[in-house]
Amino acid sequence: MIRTLARAWVELWDRREPATAQVLVRIFVGLCVLGDLIVVDRLGLVEGLWAPPPTGMGHGAVGEPWSVRWFGASADTARLLWWLAVGASGAFTIGLGTRLAGVVLVLVSAQLGALAPDGDRGIDAALRVVTLVLVFSSCHARWSIDAVVRRRLGRPFPALVPAWPRRLLFAQVVWIYFSGGHNKMEPEWSPVGGFAALANALSDPHFARFSSDWVASVFPLPAVATALTMLFEWGAPLLLLLVWFETTADRPGRARRWCNRLRLRWVWIAIGVGFHLGIAVFLRLGIFPWGMLALYPVLLRADELVRAEAWLAAKVGRLEHKEI
Repeated sequence: MIRTLARAWVELWDRREPATAQVLVRIFVGLCVLGDLIVVDRLGLVEGLWAPPPTGMGHGAVGEPWSVRWFGASADTARLLWWLAVGASGAFTIGLGTRLAGVVLVLVSAQLGALAPDGDRGIDAALRVVTLVLVFSSCHARWSIDAVVRRRLGRPFPALVPAWPRRLLFAQVVWIYFSGGHNKMEPEWSPVGGFAALANALSDPHFARFSSDWVASVFPLPAVATALTMLFEWGAPLLLLLVWFETTADRPGRARRWCNRLRLRWVWIAIGVGFHLGIAVFLRLGIFPWGMLALYPVLLRADELVRAEAWLAAKVGRLEHKEI
């Protein structure tokens, strides 16, 4: 029994698949971090966030960060770290020295978080974890400078790569949502508070993009959206079961048959996409919605991504044929 379980566990994590999902997450995460850094600079907040007082609010960490020991506490150090983060996120995005770029990005991002703990968001920590997982993956096996160089050297990446990084990131996404649901302990997220959490956020001038005048006119939609958010997050672990049902569709079982027929996995994914797009449109929460959506390729099965890529290639081919 133990030997059978151990063999099944090894087979689960040792399976091979196309690198498409890992590659897409690498590109999307890199673009997300790079875009965020550019916005910080455009708003003139590089020194304000990470330089020491009186110039900025940085160097609030307990102990002395290595950047301070090496380069001193100054606005120049803050700007140097920003440039390192920009260079690393850019290289990570295009797949140039991908693993080294990922390591540098994680280290510098963690250092910026140590300099200004109040400015280090949950999504920053999550993307550092994702980047570190990708460092040990084959996320540079396609659509990267590294892959081009390897092909020209006659050492191309294999068509199939280890699937464990995608599976691990899949579990990470599930845990982020599930723990997020458990951390929403305020009564406004429950029937006790009338599911008023989203209505309150949409009415808060600090977070809302638009005037709150329209919120009352669409009642009870914000309350419904709040309740749906809680069901979505608390039900995140069921996504594992839904994936299992789909991959074992040939097995008997009424629950399996109905879940597959109703395409509940796709319903969950669609709710998540709508949830984050709604946040991006109506609330000012930085890169949080885009950072989470950057991880969504890992929620798709490898065969689905292969079919989507083939469909896109066929569409592009038809367009090029028409132009000719």
